[in-house]
Amino acid sequence: MNQESELKLQAYLDGELTNREARQVTHWLAEDHQAQLLLAELEMTNGALAGGEPELNLPESREFYWSKIQRAILSAEQVQPKPAPGFLVAWRKLLAPLAGAALVTFLTVYTFRMYDGTEDTKHHLAVVENLSEHTGAYSFRSQSENMFVVWVYDRTAEADQESEPKDELQEK
Repeated sequence: MNQESELKLQAYLDGELTNREARQVTHWLAEDHQAQLLLAELEMTNGALAGGEPELNLPESREFYWSKIQRAILSAEQVQPKPAPGFLVAWRKLLAPLAGAALVTFLTVYTFRMYDGTEDTKHHLAVVENLSEHTGAYSFRSQSENMFVVWVYDRTAEADQESEPKDELQEK
């Protein structure tokens, strides 16, 4: 049985079909045993759902309830406009954007002054930290070439070169 047939049975059970369609479904039910079983299952489900739904009674009539909603809407529409903001509020609305623009301008000017290349190298310091005992490093910075060079060397080779002349002196 396809979904369209199942929906037709549900509509028949709910009384949503025209007289002509209802007669066709009745004739179809008389011939099809599977449709009869599905209709019986739908009737049981419908009965179970109908019995399980709590009935909700409002303390007010429907008309009174909707009239309260309508009055609330009308009273909300008739709210008085707010008074004009005070002197300080108006100035605050003006000064907040101006303070932000002044801060952006200051940071822009300071950034261009800091990186224009005319100041000394104290703003462009670099720290090279060596955590290894076996290597050493020399660093060089050229402000005019905008270049920073780090030379890493092997300390064990340097120690070997320093120890050789000392050994020769001790032998003599």
